[in-house]
Amino acid sequence: MDSLANDDSPQRNTDNYSDRYYYPDPDAHSKPDTDGHGYALRTPHRDHASSPHRDQHTHCIADDDLHLVSIGRPKRNPNDHPRDLLDQASNPKRGRTNRTSMNDLVAHLKTLISAPGLSGYEAPVRVLIEAAWRPLTDEISTSRLGSLHAFRGGAAPQPRPSLLLAAHMDAIGLLVAGLSGEFIRLARVGGIDARVLPGQIVTVHGRKELSGVIVRPPSHLLPPENRQGITALENLLVDTGLNARELARLVRPGNPVSFAQPPIELNGETLVGHSLDNRASIAALTHCLAALKDRQVGWDLWAVATSQEEVTLGGASTSAFQLRPSLAVAVDVTFASSPGSPAHKTYPLGKGPTLGWGPNIHPALYQAFKKLAERLEIPFSMEVTPQHSGTDAIALQVAAEGVPTMLISIPLRNMHTPVEMVSCKDIARAGRLLAEFAASLEADFLETLSWDN
Repeated sequence: MDSLANDDSPQRNTDNYSDRYYYPDPDAHSKPDTDGHGYALRTPHRDHASSPHRDQHTHCIADDDLHLVSIGRPKRNPNDHPRDLLDQASNPKRGRTNRTSMNDLVAHLKTLISAPGLSGYEAPVRVLIEAAWRPLTDEISTSRLGSLHAFRGGAAPQPRPSLLLAAHMDAIGLLVAGLSGEFIRLARVGGIDARVLPGQIVTVHGRKELSGVIVRPPSHLLPPENRQGITALENLLVDTGLNARELARLVRPGNPVSFAQPPIELNGETLVGHSLDNRASIAALTHCLAALKDRQVGWDLWAVATSQEEVTLGGASTSAFQLRPSLAVAVDVTFASSPGSPAHKTYPLGKGPTLGWGPNIHPALYQAFKKLAERLEIPFSMEVTPQHSGTDAIALQVAAEGVPTMLISIPLRNMHTPVEMVSCKDIARAGRLLAEFAASLEADFLETLSWDN
């Protein structure tokens, strides 16, 4: 396996995975003077009035009114080279420290996973992502299937190629399948393992939000085949503490039910919580956009928070068809190593992202990301996907006439449970790798792509 993840040499593991990026307050759009992270909103920093892109996409909402600048924190000099700022990040005596910037990323991610957003019901988290991305991009729009499209125009002459970075924002969860007296029966949204459900706290999104707990009836009341071992989902119930009449007034079949496990920080750089698949990758895209905020990029850039990945891949399919990118990169999570897991199918937590390899991945893009990660001293692993990757990359690759596609994944433990675990350092590394790739694209890059490379 072509992997740097197990290389523990000092040089390989000294990447400046997180530097000076600030994350906008999710409520900043409703507070025009200042936000909760010490920022003020100022006048526009770009003139997009004559953008040819805007003429082609009149449904987009342009961000002409806001420009984010820091207050009471070190400001970036536009003449600074990015490497100088990375040096400042790693030296506590020069600007912000890695610790402070990592706190920003963790706070941003906690906000994302504290919001519901099941497949097909993404609106609550989409609002938060839009607020975070709006100051970092030129235009924001929503697709007909509910995906969020954030556009940043490139600096190269028209017609410009475009790069699409996609991470799905939807999460697994449950739906109300029906009411049984004082209790709620459940149906799956996405791939939920029923073994982890008994005892979980949830929120039922009915006429008002109701707290509840998933309960298992006593064994002697279950069907004989369910009295031992795993209790099937159809035999689990949600108890909200309400009587049957009040429950029927507030809850209807089809109402979403989301996990309510609060986020937990472990050892400062590891986060546990629900919906980290795939809000961790949304945070990586935010980190990427923040890294590019004051840098010139030749290509047009689309950051897309896709909908319905967990059930249909519909968001990626329709967004790629609508936007017709020249290249696409899917960002998702993958299986982190854990006790008893096969070493060739799982990847170490905290040792960097994985780079996908297989028929779902364009080999020239894999090589480009591999060389870039090595140059930046970002640790990574090769992830072999001999068939489809199980991610948005499936849909992106075959959109329209076909799109050269890459897959970047962040190792995650306990996938599809309410206690998923991720290294925030890996998220920042993935975001930085994406930013440097976007900034490195030359106008003739497409001409160098060959499937036989």
